[in-house]
Amino acid sequence: MDELFESVKKRAKELGIRKIIVASSTGDSAKRAVGEMGTKEYEIIVVTDRAEVVWDVASWSKKEREEYEISPGAKEHPSGIPYGSPVRKGLKDMRINWIIQATEVFREINVPGGCNVAQVIAQTLYLFGSGTKVAIEITLIACDAGAVKAGEDIIAIAGENKGLNTALLLTAAHTDEFFGISGPWAAKKPIQKLKVKEVIYKRD
Repeated sequence: MDELFESVKKRAKELGIRKIIVASSTGDSAKRAVGEMGTKEYEIIVVTDRAEVVWDVASWSKKEREEYEISPGAKEHPSGIPYGSPVRKGLKDMRINWIIQATEVFREINVPGGCNVAQVIAQTLYLFGSGTKVAIEITLIACDAGAVKAGEDIIAIAGENKGLNTALLLTAAHTDEFFGISGPWAAKKPIQKLKVKEVIYKRD
């Protein structure tokens, strides 16, 4: 078994955590998570790219193209696990009930000629690696979708390109309450900010 998943299973058992959130653009990482951990003891929640994401692959190397099974002459390649796709059906057959398509939280609305607060957060988290940034994002997305509850401890697994290299123990929160601040409509509700409680596994 992969060292990352060994670490995740060990810590999840120690802490009694059942929900594991996995980032997966093509479905391969999701399948790998099921293969390594199963769906009897754990609930695998998959977060994938939003609808109609297309990668510009014109300058990709032969190795990168082979890794993603992209034909030699292709200049663009679709990403994400869309509704009705064979990949999504296959994951459903593997007892994955949550496959969430969403825009990256820290992308926000693009500003012509400038940046926004979300992009500043993203670039800061990138200092700890792409896997750290994505693990935090998919936890916010899963909480917004209702797959996990605000204040619930989960384990999020993410990485870079097609590999998984990071596993974090996080306390989930909603995107708009990321810093523990909310609007007046939620004044009577306890606010839960996102917490990074532990780095379970990380490699470059």
